Amino acid sequence: MARRIEHRSTSEWAAAQVYAALVDVDFLIDRLNELGGASSALVSHEETDDGVRFQVRHGVPSDELPAVARTVVGSDLTIDRSESWRQAEEGHYSGEVAAEISGAPCSITGSMWLRDLGDPDTSAVSEFVVSGAVRVSLPFLGGKLEDIVADQVQKLLVAEEHFMTEWLARHA
Repeated sequence: MARRIEHRSTSEWAAAQVYAALVDVDFLIDRLNELGGASSALVSHEETDDGVRFQVRHGVPSDELPAVARTVVGSDLTIDRSESWRQAEEGHYSGEVAAEISGAPCSITGSMWLRDLGDPDTSAVSEFVVSGAVRVSLPFLGGKLEDIVADQVQKLLVAEEHFMTEWLARHA
């Protein structure tokens, strides 16, 4: 059984500004340097006719993992995360995210939406939503690990939200 992930946040920035940052190579590298761990990397970044696709790698030291997770993984974690983004219409963007943990029977999938709240000409407020699921294919421990991973994903999304706000304040 999968654990649901739901994250919703608002920003003082218009959706177009947030989108431009979310898919910007410099932003991604800065975010990884701040939040990605020792083995973080921007693995790929591709602009296509309909949007942008990229893959990032996060590293999590084993000593930062709960004991039950260390028994399954045994060492530092490497998380490969892929995102694809496209503009659905003016002031509205959508995307998909998928992540896998190297050496662990775990996957994370989800959809993302970014949209202006109200008229972007008079208000620069936008909303960012992530809706997804964590699946761990492991008898007996799967549910417990899904809870741990879902909690860690929520914490990462909050940290990325704070980073985005600070980054846009410095670069807008």
